[in-house]
Amino acid sequence: MMHLTWTPNASASALHAAESICLYGSKLTDRRVTEAIGVYAHDLGKWIEKSASFEPARFWSILIGHAAIIDSNLELAQAVVRKSALRLTNETAVTQLAGFVTDIEAAYNQLFPKFLEQVPLRARPLQEHWLGHGSGLIAHLGRLTQKSLIAEQARIVLLQPVLGGAGTAHIDQNMIRIEAVLTNPMVELPEVVRLAWLLSQLNLDLPMHADFAGASKIGRLAPLAMLPAILAAAEVMELSKCDESMAELAIEHWHIPVPRDKEIHTEVVPLMMDWWETYLQTRPDWNMAMQAFAKMLGIQ
Repeated sequence: MMHLTWTPNASASALHAAESICLYGSKLTDRRVTEAIGVYAHDLGKWIEKSASFEPARFWSILIGHAAIIDSNLELAQAVVRKSALRLTNETAVTQLAGFVTDIEAAYNQLFPKFLEQVPLRARPLQEHWLGHGSGLIAHLGRLTQKSLIAEQARIVLLQPVLGGAGTAHIDQNMIRIEAVLTNPMVELPEVVRLAWLLSQLNLDLPMHADFAGASKIGRLAPLAMLPAILAAAEVMELSKCDESMAELAIEHWHIPVPRDKEIHTEVVPLMMDWWETYLQTRPDWNMAMQAFAKMLGIQ
């Protein structure tokens, strides 16, 4: 059984909210968040677009992942700048990034002064569902794929909900973040299934599973590659279904990124489900399966 550590983190939650404003603005369910930190979030978002040499979503992921483990904003900015190729001098980038983070955190903490008390309470329904279904989902995932894909332990960073349910796997840190929603936003896709899907991605950076790709490529492949596997495990548990319509629903509501030149309904989902059926029939090594999937989707 996977050992999980559940921890709320106000800094990661504040930056998750800022990312949500910039990337999914119209989908926010708590408008108070936009009113409180919207200006600061957009300032940081513009800075990222102007300064980073890769896509904003990846920069946000690096930033939020590090915020969950580094308390000092100066040290956080230094760590993120070291990991990122920016169009600024390191000293300038560190100073500016630390300032943006500090502004966002201050406004966020004013809006949610009892965050550290309230979010663990909000997380209890998800924790209870995991106690009831988590071991089964992970066991079936191991049977459907390979047991070596299952991480032995992981950290779950709990967030204040701003999108009515959202989460991201930080594969390089063996950590995920997830909004602590009180109820399932969709009956067809319970939050415990989303949680299992996030956790299922954490071992994909091991050389035995993906020696053909770097971190960026694995980050783009992992959410899609593990989706049919988790839906299949959930179907065995009678929690969801593994078919094209459910995959489309998950991609839309779980904000799963897809290749920009591919249409979800006519290309991505049919290709993904065909790949999964082929995998079940032939059972190649997961490394080979991932290479084939990357080629099918045109992920370089």
